[in-house]
Amino acid sequence: MALPESLKILLAHGNSTTSLMLRKTLTDLGADVLPDCPSFTDLIKTALGANPDLIVTGVELPGGNALNALIEISQVRTVPAIIITPQRSLEIVEKALHDHVMAYLMEPVNLAEIEPTIFLVLKRFEQFQELRQEVESLQQALASRKEIERAKGILMARYKEGEDAAHKRLRRRATDARMKLVDAAREVLAEQEAGK
Repeated sequence: MALPESLKILLAHGNSTTSLMLRKTLTDLGADVLPDCPSFTDLIKTALGANPDLIVTGVELPGGNALNALIEISQVRTVPAIIITPQRSLEIVEKALHDHVMAYLMEPVNLAEIEPTIFLVLKRFEQFQELRQEVESLQQALASRKEIERAKGILMARYKEGEDAAHKRLRRRATDARMKLVDAAREVLAEQEAGK
């Protein structure tokens, strides 16, 4: 099992000994580990500037809680994350699993768990991205459908005809203009707004 080629990992941990150990392990696994992020602010700045493929971070960083940093980062871009947590922070991390964290490792970290955890996180993230794209596609299809239905309603009222006839009229308009049905619907809606 080898990590994906040129996997860029952002590492942030408040304990320098743990950070060095994690850096060595990740580098030995073939990852491209970015320069250290010793603080809350550095984590956010580096994550947004360097576009890492994965974030590995402790919970508490100088200047703030890493979970809050991950929330802030997620407002701009989605990055999978693994949290390294002491037992006392486990409950907080488990809540974060619902939104911003893909996995966690307990301290002291068992180095043998790092590689399989990374694979798990990357796979979960890939599935998450696919689901998100599917949801966006469904939302777009629903929005388009609503526009088509509104346009048909306008045509039904304008030409005093039934739904089937209005749909045919809209489809003919799209075919004649070589456009998608939803674009023809948008034209009808724009004309209605313009008072034509």
